[in-house]
Amino acid sequence: MTFDYRQASSRATRSHKRAHALAAVLLGIAAMQADAAAGPAHRAATADRPIIIDAQGDSTMFGYQTSDGFNKSWQTPDNPPALLQAALRARFGPHVIVQNNGVPGATLVDREKGINGYSQPYAQWVATSPAHIVIVNFALNDADNHVKEPPSAFRAHLMRFIEESQGAGRIVVLEEPNPVDYSVNKRIVPRYVAVVDEMAKHYRLALIRQYAYIGAMHDWRSLLIDGVHPTDALYRLKAERQREVVEPIVAKLIE
Repeated sequence: MTFDYRQASSRATRSHKRAHALAAVLLGIAAMQADAAAGPAHRAATADRPIIIDAQGDSTMFGYQTSDGFNKSWQTPDNPPALLQAALRARFGPHVIVQNNGVPGATLVDREKGINGYSQPYAQWVATSPAHIVIVNFALNDADNHVKEPPSAFRAHLMRFIEESQGAGRIVVLEEPNPVDYSVNKRIVPRYVAVVDEMAKHYRLALIRQYAYIGAMHDWRSLLIDGVHPTDALYRLKAERQREVVEPIVAKLIE
């Protein structure tokens, strides 16, 4: 019997190709499984998807302003999330989305429990949110409520918020509040700002420093429309300081 080297070679080539094809399929399945298991922050870097930023916080994140002794109120178009989105889109394009989820009057406890303006607890919210990055800016209303919610309780809730966010695959960015022009600002608010700074250091998180920076400005009180909420000028300043911190994070996700 004569051995046909051409037929054997052809069979070997076909077998080799089938092996390569099978390996490619298996690698593809593994990649899809890994992508499904990763959080949104990890998936953003591997696909051409929108980059979504969840801006959580109180009225100073929402963009709240008042007049006539707090009898009239509105949301300024110059709210920080809107300004941050515009700035990020100027560099990265329209697929960057900043969701304004600030709730006037909210505390971090409200956000965690899903009450007083929130439809569900944060653990449920973050599990289904499409966001890659979450910015959290609470402290002012928490400081107002310091008798029931002392800094130690605020710390515990902030730790829980951070861990729930990271557990869901989110990149967490902490933000200090702006100073306010009433007595609680001098003795109580700094204790809550210290907690925010402490948690940023403890978890090695990006931190948007607002409190001392704004407070060092000689005319900072004139930048508050009602002693609490920023004027458009101060909201623009706060948004710019957000951009300085968040833009490099978005760049890493995209580039």
